[in-house]
Amino acid sequence: MTLANISINRRCVIQQLPPTLLLESLGLREGLTVALLSRQPMDGPVVVQIGRRCIAIARDIACQIVVREEA
Repeated sequence: MTLANISINRRCVIQQLPPTLLLESLGLREGLTVALLSRQPMDGPVVVQIGRRCIAIARDIACQIVVREEA
């Protein structure tokens, strides 16, 4: 499952990231728990919460981030 496909307000654990330094600089890393807050219309970005921060990730990049939903 990818970050772009999980349900809104669901928490998930990042399993695999694409090889992009930008994601690491934003604080994303494998093993991190994030929550999907929203998907913007017309293939816009997805917004995730990491701790107290919210960041927007381009939909095409979010489709490359493999996650596992928490129970």
